[in-house]
Amino acid sequence: MIKLPRRYYYGWFVLAAAVGVMFANAASAEGMLTVFINPMTREFGWSRTEIVGAISLGGILGAVIAPLAGRLVDIMGARLLLTVGGLVIAAACVSLSLVHTLVAFYVTFIFFTIADQGLIKIGSTATVGKWFRRYRGRAVGIVIFGSAAGIMILAPTAQLIIGQWGWRAAWLSLSAIMIVLGVIPCALLVRRQPEDLGLYLDGIPPENTSQNAGPGSNVTTSTSSVEEEAWTLGQVMKKPSFYLVLAALILVGAASSGPQVHLVPYLTQRGLSTTASVSAISVIYSVGAAVSLISGVLSERISPKVLLFLVCLVCALSMLVLFTADTLWEAYLFAAMQGIVKQGVNTLVPLTWAEFFGRASLGSIFGISKTAWVAGSAVGPLILGVVFDATGSFQGTLFYFSILAGLASLMVFAARRPHRPAPGQEPSGLIVLPTESDD
Repeated sequence: MIKLPRRYYYGWFVLAAAVGVMFANAASAEGMLTVFINPMTREFGWSRTEIVGAISLGGILGAVIAPLAGRLVDIMGARLLLTVGGLVIAAACVSLSLVHTLVAFYVTFIFFTIADQGLIKIGSTATVGKWFRRYRGRAVGIVIFGSAAGIMILAPTAQLIIGQWGWRAAWLSLSAIMIVLGVIPCALLVRRQPEDLGLYLDGIPPENTSQNAGPGSNVTTSTSSVEEEAWTLGQVMKKPSFYLVLAALILVGAASSGPQVHLVPYLTQRGLSTTASVSAISVIYSVGAAVSLISGVLSERISPKVLLFLVCLVCALSMLVLFTADTLWEAYLFAAMQGIVKQGVNTLVPLTWAEFFGRASLGSIFGISKTAWVAGSAVGPLILGVVFDATGSFQGTLFYFSILAGLASLMVFAARRPHRPAPGQEPSGLIVLPTESDD
């Protein structure tokens, strides 16, 4: 690895690689799949339930491995996870371009979703959280911005390719993008944490350094005036707030992901054109891209838990908007609200964990919470698919999804940051890491 001048903090290079892989990972997003549902169902005659069943099954398996992936990020870093995850996504896109049977579609999509939920999203966000503290909010926000920008750009691009050359060519294009923007940068640039390279967190030396540290040394035995609590996973799992947020993620995941997967077919059924319906997907991620940056910066001034509570409320209201939506402006209003929800949750959840428990076990904690989010996200599309196949519409179900999101907001509101013990009275398993000065 090239040794950089001191003024270049290596964390920004890690951030750039994480943004690249999240941008290319748009290929696996619900907003991307909705572009492919109509052309694939026309060619194969598959039902909505059969298609979204693959998402649900893959999501559940991805949720199972997410805690292990998060633990590996804490122990060995995310370079291997992100590189392998990107290769699996690229290979799955190629496989989807060749698929002819429902069984092949299921097998491919299972690997597709496992790599997305269990490897890439865990590795990129948790790693960036370990490289920054002072600017952690905006750094995580930039990563989530990359994901939103990917959908915003690649979804209409895929739609254009489908119109010109068919849906198989679109999957091949997404594979190439992942190799160039995701796999190669992650393999070359990603490292576990600044201490592994002899660097300070944020690239800023602590306020007081050890007299024993030699010239140019990045090792310190003292702390700054600001300390960050870093709980072990065992300590975290004893806190009620942890489980309140997990339950909220399951509910809001189901409420938000279900309508997004079925959005284009739903809007066309309500009278909008396919082009207008796909444009609503772009609105979701255009607004989400801005929200990821704004919420990241705001979280450095306002508690991310408070912001997460507001995001859950927006989710509840958005279901009511979609219930009556039959015009383009109503579709865009719903899409804008869903952009706030989707990217707001993705940005604020890891920041909430870092605020509550520090960064030492951030990968493990985020992996478990990702399981909760994916579990809800897997159930939501399946419920709406079953309802649609049985009744020809899932409009009435949106009211119940609104109630779920409202309950999620109450759970987040009830969660409290664990009490910080007085110096010298830390419970067993609590580590206090040295951090930079705020001055």
